[in-house]
This record gives sequence, structure tokens and C-alpha cells, in this order.
Amino acid sequence: MGNYRPTGAFGVLLTPFGADGKVNFEVFEREIEFLCQSDIDGLFPAATTGEFIHLSPEENIEILKRTAKVANKRKQMAAGACSSNFDTTVSYMKAAADAGYDAAVICVPYYITMPQEDVYEYFKRLARENIIDIILYNIPMFTGEISIKSFTKLLEEERIIGIKDSSAHMKRIAHLIDIKKQRRPEFSVLSGTDDCLVPALTAGCVGSMTAFSTILPEINAEIYKRFNSGDIKGAQELNSSYLSLIRLADSIAFPAGYKLIMEMRGFKMGQKQIVHELGQDSYIKLAEEMKEHLCKLLVGSVLRKENIIG
Repeated sequence: MGNYRPTGAFGVLLTPFGADGKVNFEVFEREIEFLCQSDIDGLFPAATTGEFIHLSPEENIEILKRTAKVANKRKQMAAGACSSNFDTTVSYMKAAADAGYDAAVICVPYYITMPQEDVYEYFKRLARENIIDIILYNIPMFTGEISIKSFTKLLEEERIIGIKDSSAHMKRIAHLIDIKKQRRPEFSVLSGTDDCLVPALTAGCVGSMTAFSTILPEINAEIYKRFNSGDIKGAQELNSSYLSLIRLADSIAFPAGYKLIMEMRGFKMGQKQIVHELGQDSYIKLAEEMKEHLCKLLVGSVLRKENIIG
């Protein structure tokens, strides 16, 4: 209890859907195997980019079970356990514990804004359920924020062993790292954005949970390899190499752009939510730009062009 320390690159699993709107588990299991055969360190299913919000609790629990079964302990495992209420979150935590996950990743309940006193009490109560280790999930663009004050107090809870910070706010991340160093050095601060991966690692983050660790696991694994060997410049150059691809992905409704790139890697993703369709010419132009950028990345010294399918 409380001894697990999440580190390294976690791939945030994208959820494929069939024409009927149901999860395409055949494609999903191929995605898991693809990541298990890569050099990334962990898997994070039922996450934001995995569109957990569009799925029923039963579907999210099935995603957790399938991921654990296919991965079979070959990677670190962090289960998405986010919901708008305490009871559903607890059910996800229990499912994750039963399936053998290392930790559950939990955000602030969304839609109805909670004052920070309630945010603190919410996570403290979850921690004291003593079900599974918890990674706090700060994603203020979609939920309430976990304030620095609340974070500091929550460091006292043994079951809370890390935080994934998706704010992309390097000032905030620097303060999280400084505070945990003083109060609880073994606590893990993880970046939630690919854009500033190397700056976050340089600031003291010990890992990340991001979409590009799933879409381009070869590149993010290589970034870590270079960073850990002391080649900070090389790591940053590689991190910068896919920023234009991220901008293209972010140019259309989230996470449709990321799923389009994943399709170029050979995984039929489909869409769950209603997405405003681009005109045919605009769509073709966007797809061509994405594929051009992807080809440049995959023909480098690290990667190979034949990895692209489609």
C-alpha cells in the first residue's frame, strides 16, 4: 500500500468505435498489443482522450478489464476512474483493484463546480476507502482544478501516490515538484501534455501520461531514452519534431484529430460524439498534411516508414 511509484511514459489508450457506436474491442485489443510490444512504460485506459465520458460505467469497466487481460502485467497499469460522483468512482476503483491495476487516476468531479474544501475532502475520502493507490488528475480545462493548497494537504494521504497534471502550466508544475520534494520526495508528478514533455521532465516530472505515447510510442520512448542518458538537447529536438502534428490534431474537435492520426497507423477508430464534418476538400487537405508530417517522423533514424498503414 502506497509503495508503487509511477514513472516513465504511459500511453493514453484511444477508444475505437464501430458503426453502431459500440466499442470495437477487436481493434482496441490490437492497440493494447501494439503498445505492449513498444518501449513505453505504462498503459492508461478509460482516460480523457479515451472518451470515457461517452461510455456507460459498464463499458468503462469492461475497457479496464480487457486492457488488464491483454496487457497481462507486461506494463505498468493506471486505470481511468473519473466520474461526476463518488459512488461511480469507487466502483471503478474496485474494478481496477480486482483487475490488478497499480493505481487509479481520478479527476475532480465535473459539471457542478466544487469549492476547494470539497475537492480536498473528496480525494481524502476516496483515499481512505483504501481500495487502490490513487493518482490525482488535474485537468482544469474540463473539470475544477486541484489547487496548490489542496495538493499540499493531500500529500499527507498515503494512498495518494502521484498527480497527473494536464494544465500545461509549467509554473504550477514547478511548484508541485518543489512542494513534494520538501514534504514527500517519493511522490510522482507526471505531465499530461506531449507539447511540453521535455520541459516538464527537466523541471522534475518523473513521467507522463499522454496521447502521443500511444500514437507514436517509438518517439516518446526515444525521448525518455535520450533524456535519461543526459542528451537533453536531443530529447527536446525530438519533442519539438511532432508539435506541428499536434497543432493539426487540435485543429478539429477533440479527440477526432488524434484518432485520425491513429487511423494512419492502422487502427480503425471511428467516432462516438457528433463531430462537425469538414468539407471534403478541407478534410483531404488536413489528412494529407497529417500524413506528410507522420511520414517525416517515421522515416527518421529512430523510426521506419513502413510503420504507417493507410
